[in-house]
Amino acid sequence: MENTKSMKIRLIVPITGLDHPAIQKRVDYLTSIADQGTNIDYRQVEKGPPAIESEADAVLAGPDILRLAVEAEKDGVDAAIIWCGGDPALEAARELVKIPIIGPGESMRAIASTLGKKPCKILPDIPVLEMRTNITRTTQAIKEIIQDKTEKREGDVFYLGCLALYGLGPGLRETLGVPILGGAEVSLKLAELTVKLGLSHSRTAYPKK
Repeated sequence: MENTKSMKIRLIVPITGLDHPAIQKRVDYLTSIADQGTNIDYRQVEKGPPAIESEADAVLAGPDILRLAVEAEKDGVDAAIIWCGGDPALEAARELVKIPIIGPGESMRAIASTLGKKPCKILPDIPVLEMRTNITRTTQAIKEIIQDKTEKREGDVFYLGCLALYGLGPGLRETLGVPILGGAEVSLKLAELTVKLGLSHSRTAYPKK
C-alpha cells in the first residue's frame, strides 16, 4: 500500500463575522474533499471587519492576517490559505514567511485561465454574511448571472468570487454545463499540490522582510 505523507494546512479566517461553528463547517467541508493525510485547522483574526467587502475592510484585516501567517509558520504548518476571495494581505504575508501562502482569488484566476479564453468572476449582489442564509436565493442569483454572461459571450469559464459560496461549484457546473470554480476547492488543491511538489513563493518576487 502506498504511504501517504501527512501535511497540515491552516485556514487564516480574516473576518470576525463568522462564529466558530460556522468556521468549523467550512473546515469539515474541506476535510471531506482533502487528500488522505491532509489535516486542516484554522485561526481567526482577533481584530478585523465582520466581512471583507471593500478595500478598507481588507486593510483593516491586514495586520492580524500577517500575525497569523507568521504564527502558522512557527506552528510547523505546511501551507496556509487566506480564507477570502479578495486575497487580503496576500503579498505582504508572503514576504514574511517561507511556507506557501495561498490566495483563493489568485488560485481561481490561475486555473480558470487554463480552462477557457474568457474567465469571468461571479459575485451575487448579496452581502457576504447573508449569502448562506438563503442558499436557494444565492444559487439562483449566481445561475442568472452566469446564464446572462454566457449568452452575451462575456465569459466561458466562471469562478465564484467569495468564499461564502463554498461548495456550490459542483452543483452549478452540473446544472449549467460550464466550468465553474469555487475558491475553497481550488485553494485547497493548490495548497496540497504546492506542498507535495516542495514549492513555495519566489524570494525574488517576495523578498524576505
